[in-house]
Amino acid sequence: MTRSVLVITLQTVGRRRWIQELTKAAEQMLWGSLVAVYRRCGKPTCRCATGEKHGPAWYLSQREAGRTKMRFVPSDQLEAVRRGVAAFQRYRELGQRLAAENLTRLQRGRRRGRRAR
Repeated sequence: MTRSVLVITLQTVGRRRWIQELTKAAEQMLWGSLVAVYRRCGKPTCRCATGEKHGPAWYLSQREAGRTKMRFVPSDQLEAVRRGVAAFQRYRELGQRLAAENLTRLQRGRRRGRRAR
């Protein structure tokens, strides 16, 4: 196998692996950020009035149509939401790497086209 064929084969295998990882991430991904919220209850005699606030209460923060939506996350779903947010971050990272690779391939193809003239 020549060097150029080997490089193309390795690039193809790498792209396939990225696409498989993208698909895996897509199965569980959740878009947004996980936010811990600490609040005061408003009772003047409560400990939160002078110091330690209540919480954390967990929310999935998402930006929609220019507004932030905060969706409550029950404690029994917290780990699943954490995994979903991490999967979305991984999805974006892999997608950006794949797009950069596509741009490199496109530019390489343009250079070859100019030489052939």
